[in-house]
Amino acid sequence: MRRPVRTGAAAGAALAAVLAAAACSGGPVRITAPSPDPAAAQACRELEFPAKVNGLERRETDPETPYAAVWGSPAIALRCGVPRPSDPDTGLIERVVTIDGLDWLPEDSEQPRVWTLVGRAAYVEVTIPPKYAPPGTPPGELLTEFTPALSGLAKKPEGEY
Repeated sequence: MRRPVRTGAAAGAALAAVLAAAACSGGPVRITAPSPDPAAAQACRELEFPAKVNGLERRETDPETPYAAVWGSPAIALRCGVPRPSDPDTGLIERVVTIDGLDWLPEDSEQPRVWTLVGRAAYVEVTIPPKYAPPGTPPGELLTEFTPALSGLAKKPEGEY
């Protein structure tokens, strides 16, 4: 029996609350800025985030950080350099979904949906509010919008996530 991923759940819930509060205002979106290790930080700084995602304009974040970007209201959020997702049963690879050549780990949580890019030089978390991916719908099409930016991240050795 698989257990739910727990490490990101609290962070995902906190981020969801911040994003929901920010959706009501037109100012910068408050986020929890990641604190990547030096290697991941370098990889994240080299990324070029898209100007639009799902037709939504990019918004400012508070705090400003090169490790995060948000689009729309409610905000779709990307955070680069987050901690490695944990899996108490070490079955992480069994739950990985490959979309457009990138390996994503869905977080076992309620809405909003949180997906973490694994197998690359930096872990990248994308939070998708229910407005853009209602329960029961796959987020694949939305996640493919990040492919051009994220496919350049160096791959980890085969089998490492």
